[in-house]
Amino acid sequence: MYRVPMRFHFSALLLTLLTASTLIGSAPPASAQVALSDDLRLDVAGGIQPRVSFGVEDGGTSEATRVGVGLRRARIQARVLYGDAAGVEYDVELGSGAVQSVDLFAFATLSEAVQARVGYFPVAQPRGAILTPYFLIDAVDRAAIAERWLGGTLGGDGRDLAVDVTYAAGGTRLTAAVHNGSGSFARDVGNYREGISSSDVVNGPETEGFAVSAAGSVEVGRGVEVGAFAGLNESEPARTGGRSYVTGGAHLYWGALPGSQPVRLKLDALALRYEDTGAGAQEAVGVSALGAVRVFGAGEAFARAERFWADVDAAGDDYLTGGLSYSPSAARGGPYERARVSLAYQYRGGGPLGDAHLVILQGQLAF
Repeated sequence: MYRVPMRFHFSALLLTLLTASTLIGSAPPASAQVALSDDLRLDVAGGIQPRVSFGVEDGGTSEATRVGVGLRRARIQARVLYGDAAGVEYDVELGSGAVQSVDLFAFATLSEAVQARVGYFPVAQPRGAILTPYFLIDAVDRAAIAERWLGGTLGGDGRDLAVDVTYAAGGTRLTAAVHNGSGSFARDVGNYREGISSSDVVNGPETEGFAVSAAGSVEVGRGVEVGAFAGLNESEPARTGGRSYVTGGAHLYWGALPGSQPVRLKLDALALRYEDTGAGAQEAVGVSALGAVRVFGAGEAFARAERFWADVDAAGDDYLTGGLSYSPSAARGGPYERARVSLAYQYRGGGPLGDAHLVILQGQLAF
């Protein structure tokens, strides 16, 4: 067992607090806009999340500890807009010290309420997964059940090569997508084809089928949002063991956004069923409940309880999260997500994964 001296724990936490305070004190405007020509405009946005964490994992016969210091995310988003008619978005992640592509897609406004996209982006999925942007996460991480769902479907990025259409008006949002199903940017696992001069017009990599997904939500009252999603993936991606799957779920939110109201409640449920390849059909289910209460005027105390069954015939994993967040930007009358410092404790227990504890101190600056 390896233990890190407590003085290092304190120094690391202090370092992150000082870093977050520096970032918050120099918060930039919400976004930068540059006119490229009479009909072209460049919008730049992004965010950074420095983090210090201390984890303990019980392996049954031994216990291991680890301190982590780094950047959870460092994201830059660039959008080139052709008036109000169309545009291109490219998002990159810099947290590892290298430039990594996140989103890359073209979009077109078909009407005042309808927009279409084609490229690599988050397709319809559980509301608590990637459809909740990183800077609007309630605690320091998305719900564990959403992350487990992503790991068994599209992958942790929650994105795919796709075409989708979205209708959004009057508090109603509906999205339908057709996508490769591999959850990958790579051409060699999808249906991409070169031109007619290529020798690989009909041969080469081919998925077993496509994937379709849909999601919708509606605001039914002040701060109340109800929604659902469903999907079918017949591409048999490698991460599912070459199995197709069907999935669905629902959510009920009273106060979807951090800091949006004095009391917030969020319920999420999802289900996933893999095809039977001879050993029986595997079924996974997850449920999550979160509550948050405003404190200190511009802060929140939050708690979340979850359970995820990787197979409904086996024991489930329990997840508990509790903590505090404070927004200096909200204290100055700005958006809650612009500048935020969060301290959270996370627990995982039950099931085959074993017990684990994690304390995270995270800063956030979004622009």
